[in-house]
Amino acid sequence: MSNVVTKQYEVQNNSIGTVLNWIKSGEIGLPELQRPFVWKSSKVRDLVDSLYRGFPIGYLITWNNTTVKLKGGGSAVGKKIIIDGQQRITALRAALTGEPILNKQLESKRIKIAFNPWNEKFETTTAPIEKNKRWINDIANLFQMANTFSFINNFLLKNNDKTPTERDKAVNAIEKLHALTNNDIGNIVLSSELPIEDVTEIFNRINSKGTVLNSADFVMSKLSADEKHNGEKIRRAID
Repeated sequence: MSNVVTKQYEVQNNSIGTVLNWIKSGEIGLPELQRPFVWKSSKVRDLVDSLYRGFPIGYLITWNNTTVKLKGGGSAVGKKIIIDGQQRITALRAALTGEPILNKQLESKRIKIAFNPWNEKFETTTAPIEKNKRWINDIANLFQMANTFSFINNFLLKNNDKTPTERDKAVNAIEKLHALTNNDIGNIVLSSELPIEDVTEIFNRINSKGTVLNSADFVMSKLSADEKHNGEKIRRAID
């Protein structure tokens, strides 16, 4: 009799750019047990700053299961279901692609992150920053560019009072910012054979110091998966 424990996951490394492409192509899905975006804009700023400095930003946990129901009632077929890491993925999408997020009040809003290449500092964009030519007031504009040449040229034209050394410093900082999509993030891929009860338990254990998925959340996620009794429609009616 074997005492070897069967591992129920594998670990991958994916670039931030790859994850953003998953978002863009619709390959990422959120299960019913996930929640709206709850981070403050300052935490989004800190996440981007960590990436810029080459710091780790934790792991994603995904689950490839074609039978589970997604938020909104969609199918999980062909999608990577995010079990943990929703807030980080949403933050990256908001900061780097400029897409609005849906907050706890179900309101659509933009989160703009600004960058000062002279001191390599990030801030949440404010009205004074918007008017300050030393700041890139929305880094999402940079990430919409295939290359940085025209973006950097336009930025330097606004800052033509800077010395050649200072201008070179800004160029290096902007190119470093643009390259952060090459940084890796770990992705723990759960076995597709795991039942939703085990996946929920994994979610709770990982988030034991944060917001625990309570019994009501679990019942609602199970309800949505009950196709035999029109669980999806009942869940929507309750919501």
